[in-house]
Amino acid sequence: MKIKSNFVKRAITGTVFVAVILTAILVNTPVVFFGLVWFLSVLMINEYRILLKNHGTTEQKKNLWYSVFAYFYIIIPLSCLVFIHWLNPLYTLALFAFVWVNDTFAYLVGSAIGKRKLFERISPKKTWEGFFGGLIFAVFAGFLFSHFTTDYCSTNNLIKWIGLAVVVVIFGTMGDLFESYIKRNLNVKDSGTILPGHGGLLDRLDSILFAAPVALIYLLLVRL
Repeated sequence: MKIKSNFVKRAITGTVFVAVILTAILVNTPVVFFGLVWFLSVLMINEYRILLKNHGTTEQKKNLWYSVFAYFYIIIPLSCLVFIHWLNPLYTLALFAFVWVNDTFAYLVGSAIGKRKLFERISPKKTWEGFFGGLIFAVFAGFLFSHFTTDYCSTNNLIKWIGLAVVVVIFGTMGDLFESYIKRNLNVKDSGTILPGHGGLLDRLDSILFAAPVALIYLLLVRL
């Protein structure tokens, strides 16, 4: 009964979270998305500060790097996300879609056939099978996104969309692992409790924090 209750909680929270993100992306008013990103950045920095305050060692709390780290880890990537949205909201939609598709199918494939650990010391449940499963479905999502562009028949354009999907999956996975490393360092399971059944905002947006800066560089280089 408890498992079912937790599943319902996760489903409701996840649906609301995704709906808020999608609404902010798709509404024809950029200031809405920019406002949401600013609001999220404030909450995420506060979440990190609470983590450090409640679970950090005395040495970590006194270390200046730990204190200012959040600003580099959160503000710069979210600024890149705003820049991506300014370039084209479609890119923002693709970025989140690739992350969500990868997370979903990496979990499903990993749970079904995962045997070889990806990085057991940091994230024991992640497997290479799950990684490649998520990657394959994200690439397929990139194929679908190629049909939303004006020159969707262009092989070059298709390759660029698939390239973006690959970049997002690789660096998104690195972001996930890095956040897991932070939590292990602080000896906590979740970064917060703001999202019932899911943990904190850092738990949900860890992939975005690593993927957004690299995705921006990629988009500027390939001129998708």
